[in-house]
Amino acid sequence: MRNVILAVLLLLVISLPGYSDGGNVLVTMRKIGHDVLLASGDSTSWVSPIEEVDERTFLIRFKRPFTFKPAALLEIIHRQLQQNQGSKDYLVEVRQEKSNAVVYSYEVRQPLNRKAIPCLTRTPPPGAYTIKIQFDPPPVQAASISDAVYVAGLLSLVLLLVICWRLINRKSPQSAPAEPVASRNLVHLGPLTFCLDEQILRLGNERIALSGKESRLLKVFATSPNAVIDRDRLMEQVWGEEGIFVGRSLDVFVSRLRKKLQPATTVRIVNSHGRGYKLEIDTSKMPVEDV
Repeated sequence: MRNVILAVLLLLVISLPGYSDGGNVLVTMRKIGHDVLLASGDSTSWVSPIEEVDERTFLIRFKRPFTFKPAALLEIIHRQLQQNQGSKDYLVEVRQEKSNAVVYSYEVRQPLNRKAIPCLTRTPPPGAYTIKIQFDPPPVQAASISDAVYVAGLLSLVLLLVICWRLINRKSPQSAPAEPVASRNLVHLGPLTFCLDEQILRLGNERIALSGKESRLLKVFATSPNAVIDRDRLMEQVWGEEGIFVGRSLDVFVSRLRKKLQPATTVRIVNSHGRGYKLEIDTSKMPVEDV
């Protein structure tokens, strides 16, 4: 899809109305210089490299002086521009090489009206001349309504493609199944549901909050329900990362956890003297869980 968007943008750029590329214009200017020399009877001297002043202005320079007839100059330039550059308005100036004075000039507005061109029958003296040809601003700077509609249509197409591409590649909020995640983070302890991530106990609609250590302690009990867990194991798994703990701390947190388990009458923590604690779950008296 990205390649399609780039292709449309490239099509938009190359199809904008305007002048031909600069290389083609330079070739046209050299052809004009060649024909001007031939019309003056010179078939051997060289046309100097064409000078591109800007994208609309070009200078044709010559190695030797020459003479020209305005009528022939008009026909040569107009024929070459029509054949290679299309119908464009332009200005022609013939300047003296040293003084840069304009010895002859005319302007063409399409279609060509030869009667509006001055001094076609007069011949200036031979000299070292430079021919300057300047095009009027290209149509893209004064676009017609049809050109504007065309450009707007292409831009709309690009925008539509971008929107479609983003919609297709947008991640769906339902792409990841929720049930497997929930099954890993929920532990059922009789009528209680232990939510490990949220550190809460659920009993029907009731929510019982647990502290971090209470949650870790209950997690250890939940791994071995109805089995005695040694005090050393409990303290190691709950306080082991802290490096420092006392035996009395375990008793305090077991007492707190007992109180939070009281709403569930079938779940309790019992003491095994000299060994540790056990999480008892009486499934025979467990009520049916609300759905």
